[in-house]
Amino acid sequence: MKKQFIVVLVLLLNLGLNAQNDTTKFTDGFFKDINFSKPFLSELHSTINKVEIGYHRNYGPYNLEEKFAVYQRPIVEIHLGFDAALYSFDMGYLTNHNPKWTIGLSLPVSIHVLEDMWEPITAAVIDVDYRFGSPKLSAIRFFDSSSFAKNISFMWLPIFHECTHLGDELVLAIDARDYPLKRVNVSYEYTEFQVTLNDPNGSMVNNHAFRIGARYRISNRGYGWFSTESFAVDSSIVEFENSTHRFEWNLEYEMQRTKGFLAGKRIMNVFSLDISNRVKLGIPNFRKEDDEWVAVDKKETTVMTINTYFGWKFFGKRKTIRPLGLYLHYYRGINYWGQMRSQGNYGFIGFALTYQP
Repeated sequence: MKKQFIVVLVLLLNLGLNAQNDTTKFTDGFFKDINFSKPFLSELHSTINKVEIGYHRNYGPYNLEEKFAVYQRPIVEIHLGFDAALYSFDMGYLTNHNPKWTIGLSLPVSIHVLEDMWEPITAAVIDVDYRFGSPKLSAIRFFDSSSFAKNISFMWLPIFHECTHLGDELVLAIDARDYPLKRVNVSYEYTEFQVTLNDPNGSMVNNHAFRIGARYRISNRGYGWFSTESFAVDSSIVEFENSTHRFEWNLEYEMQRTKGFLAGKRIMNVFSLDISNRVKLGIPNFRKEDDEWVAVDKKETTVMTINTYFGWKFFGKRKTIRPLGLYLHYYRGINYWGQMRSQGNYGFIGFALTYQP
């Protein structure tokens, strides 16, 4: 995969050099804004900055209270990220003199924190996820007609790494209860590809965008999606199976309106939907039966998930002021946090405040 990425990168640099003309130079493309192939609002663990407050249904040992119970209090999600533009250039021109193609290279990085803010003792961090890797390659082809199809964009993330960690206080609490599984190291690399019809491309007009995406796990450490350490697992009770699932896919739709009811030049109405087929990890949960720990629900499988946002994005009078968004968020599917991805029938409903630099 690394060799293929280097070959593609060299080809892009060659295209960038050949795309020069009398009015543009090769150096003009460095750190130039790339507005296409951006994550949709409903994309899980994206680079969009969000602070969310809502209710989860969290089962099992991931609770500092005495009993392994459902959370009966709000939970806070914090998502921080950026997709730094490295280089972009145009190729060819349409009859209206706009570019036919734009090709870009950017670097996405994100951190995601799940916090039990209203836990009465320490307001513990439950989980932290990190995502980083190779630069992202993007391209968009514009159409000259005024038909429904305005453009089509492509995105390839050659090698991306994700690692996740339970909060220290939570691990200590689990250990104090003599739970047989303290933690696992959910850490892997994957490659991702997306195709988008009617990419918003930073526009401020009514738009309906459609996206199809696929992810493939390319690493195979430990049991596939995760590995373990001997000190964190009671091997006399806990057993794992090697992963047999590497592939995930998703369909996305995003509507934006700046004209019509409850919308305007500085108020954009947004509805975003993601339907995904995700891997439910084969990490067992445990319960006590006759004073003995018994493993349950340890089979790896795939689960359909749905993630939706509806609300408004607010823009300042000056373009230098980045927009803030306020949305209602609903999710149903597997738990999407770290080693808790072994939990199905997981739900979240709450409010999200977003900032998109």
